[in-house]
Amino acid sequence: MRVLPALVMLLVAGLAPAQELTVAEVVAAHRAGAPEEGILRLIRESPVVAPLAPADLAMLRAAGVPERVIEAMAVRTTPTPTPVRPDDQHLAEVVRAVNSGLPAEAVAERVRRSGRRYALTVNDLIYLKESKVADVVILALVASGAPLASLPALPPPTLMPTLVPPPPLPAPMEPITFGPLLRMTGVFRRESTGRLVLTADRLEWHDGRGSSHDESVPVVSLRAAWLAQGGRGSVGELRMRTVAGDDLTFRDADWATGGDAQVAELYRALEKRFPQLILRERAPR
Repeated sequence: MRVLPALVMLLVAGLAPAQELTVAEVVAAHRAGAPEEGILRLIRESPVVAPLAPADLAMLRAAGVPERVIEAMAVRTTPTPTPVRPDDQHLAEVVRAVNSGLPAEAVAERVRRSGRRYALTVNDLIYLKESKVADVVILALVASGAPLASLPALPPPTLMPTLVPPPPLPAPMEPITFGPLLRMTGVFRRESTGRLVLTADRLEWHDGRGSSHDESVPVVSLRAAWLAQGGRGSVGELRMRTVAGDDLTFRDADWATGGDAQVAELYRALEKRFPQLILRERAPR
């Protein structure tokens, strides 16, 4: 006798087969006109239902098998998760008390008065949560005197070092203007009037004849600076020599009448900001 007629006869008789029920047999029964309720009863009462693969689901739907039948097969072939068993078997008594309908606070009070010490493990906690034990009962178990056995102790808090604020940045050097000054240039020491601006990193000469005569000299290009006697009497002049050997010479605009205040102020500013340039004994060669 073929399988399909046997299945149909079993469905009609309301009996379940003794062998494994396969996807192909369910599809064949559906195509043979077996009633949906009969197929569902067959699935529920079969001792074994073949596992469903993704291709089996596609095959069932392509054959037009009702979704209720497909869901019933999926339920039968889905393995039932194994319940977690507690490490402390006395917890089963607590779960039974909770499931009996006693108020959670009453069960917690019973735990506190029992005098039993519970060393709960992670497995015990999972068992209690899956058994829907209230938090108040779990807290009573934890507080019964023993620490959580499987949970690592928290490390002591790390003290953050005291951060020392960085020192404040030095205030930027403000430009200082000196003048009017005379700049002596050339072999014949021709005079040009203007103003000299000392910035944080350069000397800027602003010539009175116009911007085409202006000049900017980086401080790093200077080799030395010193005070020298002027060409008339004892009035001083300030000289600076570059690393290329060029000389820059400045006098007060009123040097002819003894003025040297601007040159002296310029010298003090250079001495304060760039002391490495100051040459006090003699001019460099």
